[in-house]
Amino acid sequence: MPFTTRVQTSEKSTRTRRVVAAGAASCLAVAMILVAGPALAADGPYSIDGTVPDPGTTEITDLFGNVKELGPLNSNTTKIGVIHSDAVPTLGDTNPNAQVDLRRAWLDTERESGKDWLYFAWERDKNTGSGFIAYEFMQNKAPTACAYDTATPDQLVANCNPWANRKAGDFMILWDQQGGSLDLFLRIWSGTAPNLTLGAPQQLNSTVSQAAYSADGFFGEAAVNLTDTIFGGSTACLAFANTIPSTVTGNSDTADYKDTILATTPPISNCTSTTVTTPKDGAGANIPAGGLSIGTGVVAVKDSAVVSLTGGTATPGGSVAFSLCKVDSPGLCTTGGTSVGSTNLTGASYPVTVSSPTAYVTSAGRYCWRAVFSGDSANGIPGSSDSSASECFTVNPVTPTLATTAGADVLLGNAVTDSATLGGTATQPADPVINLTGTGGAAAGGTITFKLYGPDDCTTLAYTSPTVAVSGNNTYNSPAPQFVPTAAGTYHWVAVYSGSSPNTNGTTHNAACTDNDEDVVVTTVPSSLSSAQKWVPNDSVTVSASAGGAMAGTVAFALYATDDCSGTAIYSTTATVAGASPQTVSTSNTTAVQVSGSFSWKVSYDSTNPAQRDIGNSCHETSALTIANGGTVSSQ
Repeated sequence: MPFTTRVQTSEKSTRTRRVVAAGAASCLAVAMILVAGPALAADGPYSIDGTVPDPGTTEITDLFGNVKELGPLNSNTTKIGVIHSDAVPTLGDTNPNAQVDLRRAWLDTERESGKDWLYFAWERDKNTGSGFIAYEFMQNKAPTACAYDTATPDQLVANCNPWANRKAGDFMILWDQQGGSLDLFLRIWSGTAPNLTLGAPQQLNSTVSQAAYSADGFFGEAAVNLTDTIFGGSTACLAFANTIPSTVTGNSDTADYKDTILATTPPISNCTSTTVTTPKDGAGANIPAGGLSIGTGVVAVKDSAVVSLTGGTATPGGSVAFSLCKVDSPGLCTTGGTSVGSTNLTGASYPVTVSSPTAYVTSAGRYCWRAVFSGDSANGIPGSSDSSASECFTVNPVTPTLATTAGADVLLGNAVTDSATLGGTATQPADPVINLTGTGGAAAGGTITFKLYGPDDCTTLAYTSPTVAVSGNNTYNSPAPQFVPTAAGTYHWVAVYSGSSPNTNGTTHNAACTDNDEDVVVTTVPSSLSSAQKWVPNDSVTVSASAGGAMAGTVAFALYATDDCSGTAIYSTTATVAGASPQTVSTSNTTAVQVSGSFSWKVSYDSTNPAQRDIGNSCHETSALTIANGGTVSSQ
């Protein structure tokens, strides 16, 4: 993979401001001749033609003009050769002359044909006069007190010496602009900090470098073969984390700094690491394109990272930190998320494959991993990361089972019932939805509604039950009030589960009314008729007398279940006679006769009117009764 450093730098602290690039060349006369001596030839992957900058390079801005900016104080302890040992305050307000006042600088590194190349360029505030352009590259990061992006100018003055972390192997490239020179010089530090020695200038020839000015003299650019000049063909990884573009008064150890661009710069290295990751399930297998099922509500996942090294050799070191985000498409886990932990690199050589600790997701949705290789500063290996779309995967909700059974068939006038058995649900998301312990959430919620269609069709909705609250897998019954059909026929139950978003889908059972277990038949019972005749015998007597005045006396009635008034009377009564002749009196028998037979009445009249005679007992009324009942008649 090509060796590149194309990280966009942050805005500088409040001591700097963004400079808008000039849109047109200055009309000022150029006092110096810019084409002095032959142009150097080697530019690697860059086009060193005076057109600044090359595409893809990192711009570093600086204050310029008649304004104050931070730079090294003018002191014997702030010379090029000894500034790393200077006690703070090292910095103070400066206002460099225009010919040595940098407006912008550019920096980049790339690999071509196994060689690592450095690109640097500059823009100054004036295109006349001369001075030295210097780029210093230090392996160690700037001291933590030199937090250019966040510290205030006063804090930087009080605490920051940008050169304090110099060490052996750090180097400077100087460009002497006098007379339009294109000569580049390399100087390398040696010794043990703080007793460091700056090596003698080594002129870089056309086989390893090239430099050029812009036509208007405001810009310059250069390319240097780092493999052959700095790394010396070594396969060991070297990295330079702190770069300071500057202008200086000369090429000696006692030269002064005139202008410095103090900013966070991209590191350069002869080694490049790459991190390529693949999401895995909890067992370490690749996750299918369709994603994973949420299962019972907790799914174990991992990430696998392959860390590779290009451009050098080293024993694997450092670690890979893994983070997992729940994010909607097309988002990625570029920042934040849940820290899952880190895994150290082990083994004899690169590439190295490491797996993350196990993470547990408890919610359906889209997830993306981020893997960040720390790099190995001891071996000069820069870090790398992967948070690409290939790091994303989905976790799908489950569709539960819903088995239902209708209650028994009933006679018309009775309630019908149903029950539903819910299974295969997933628990609800835990809080947080990603954890490292496998803790799940509450049981699936939602509701079940029972619907009854009929009679004898699946289009007429006869009844909808109140909802039944769900708490996980269980059997749920249709609730009160239960439905009492008013018409006979075959009815069909349909059960509807609402689901429990996002982990458990809703489902409906028997929507087409094809499940016979969900049918309930409401019927009527057959009726029968059994008749039984009965007779209530009664008698009436009319008493009359042709003379003697009003009728007065008593009529006696006696009923026998024989045809000759023999035996014991089954009914007897008397009736008073009073009034003008004739007088009729009747019995009031209520005892029914339900069997066939012969019957006879014995009657008499006892007159209390002396002018009228009594009538003695006589059995002169008989009757015969035949009863033939028809038995039971049924409706079937």
